Amino acid sequence: MKKFVLALALVICSVFATQAEIIQHTHQIAEVKFTGSSYALGRHVGEVAQDQILDGIGRFNKTLGVMLPGLSVESLSRNFKEKGVYAKLEQSSPDAAAYIKGLSDALGFEPDYLLSVGMSDEAILESQRNGGVGFLEAPAKCTVMGRTDSAGQAWAAANFDYMGVNYKGLIVLNHTNEDGQTKVIQTWAGLIPYGGITVGGQPLLMNTMADEGTYREKQKGNILAEGAVPSFHLSWEAYNQSSPEELREMYVHGDYTAFFSYIMVDAEGAATNFENAYGDDKLRVKSSNALAHSNHSLFVRHDFVDEKFGAHSLKRQAAADEFITTASMDVSHEEVIAFLQSKPLWKGRDKFMGTVTSTYFQVAGKKVDMYIHTDIGQEPVHIRNY
Repeated sequence: MKKFVLALALVICSVFATQAEIIQHTHQIAEVKFTGSSYALGRHVGEVAQDQILDGIGRFNKTLGVMLPGLSVESLSRNFKEKGVYAKLEQSSPDAAAYIKGLSDALGFEPDYLLSVGMSDEAILESQRNGGVGFLEAPAKCTVMGRTDSAGQAWAAANFDYMGVNYKGLIVLNHTNEDGQTKVIQTWAGLIPYGGITVGGQPLLMNTMADEGTYREKQKGNILAEGAVPSFHLSWEAYNQSSPEELREMYVHGDYTAFFSYIMVDAEGAATNFENAYGDDKLRVKSSNALAHSNHSLFVRHDFVDEKFGAHSLKRQAAADEFITTASMDVSHEEVIAFLQSKPLWKGRDKFMGTVTSTYFQVAGKKVDMYIHTDIGQEPVHIRNY
């Protein structure tokens, strides 16, 4: 395999008022540093990372066929277009839609085609309800946690556990918008956001609510229901919020096509958890100085959530709760990563599914340093918002 030297590949360009820089940190992780609009960001990512994105889409497409014969990006995208998913996204989140449109114009794919990859939870749920691999077999089995002293110091950690195709093609978007606000979004192929730093300088820890998607299926609910807002609205807009109050307001649109948990870790406030759910209870909120989350609700226990559900989600939650409540504010980077890379949290690097990244966040006020680990023993990639 071709060897990469940290920060070897560096491209700097100026397009009107934009400033852009791409750093290929390792053969698995690239960072795009960009100043400008979300549309311009999407177009730039589509141009400079085109090979990675196209390769990723091809590998994702093959995995879908393994999960459920006949399932493909093309078949999903036809359904997305028929249901007007991108058109709905334009209404609920013009900023997210602008980013997707920029990617679309650069890559030559329709927005609904790109969203059928970016909204991958919906693909898993489609497979699950048709008898293929789904959350019961747990492609998404992430565990996240954060702790704050509310006096300017905090730390956080997250395991992103997903499909084997996600091990490479990771692109971190380090984006400063036209108002001078900077957010950092960890993505796969520029299409699947899964954690990062908000414009308010807080680590944002994302997780899939595998139980809520399964509950909707058992209630005979539709994934792309008529009034449901595309989940990419949440995946993108969460990073545009600078406080728990703003994050709460992000959910004003009601029902969504997928269900996520977010923990916002504020060094000068609290760690706040948000869950959107299927049914009457639309939004659940909890705040504390220390919080952890796996793949089931902290508020509601569905009867099908047993010890095996979501790659032992209950066991991972118990382990994470114990660690986050007993670890001090001075716990070391090494101790946190050692925990993330141990059972029951660590899922290995299997060909089909496993732990994609283990990320440690160190926070001083609004300054956040991220250290992204992939294979055990490999040096972490250091990215910051300042």
